[in-house]
Amino acid sequence: MTSKNKNDLKNRKRYTASFDLKLFDALMTHSKETEVPFSELLDRCLKMYLEENNLIDKE
Repeated sequence: MTSKNKNDLKNRKRYTASFDLKLFDALMTHSKETEVPFSELLDRCLKMYLEENNLIDKE
C-alpha cells in the first residue's frame, strides 16, 4: 500500500499541470522508448530552461 499524504515525498514536490498534447505525447513516447521516467525528463527540461534563462546556476 502506498501513502498518498502530502508528506510522502522527501525530495520531490507534487504539482498538477496541463500540457500541449503534442509536447506531452512526444515526451511520453521518448520516455517509453528510452525507459527514462517521465518525471526525470520533465526535471531535465525544467533545468535546461532555468539555466538558459539564468534563473539557476549551471552545474
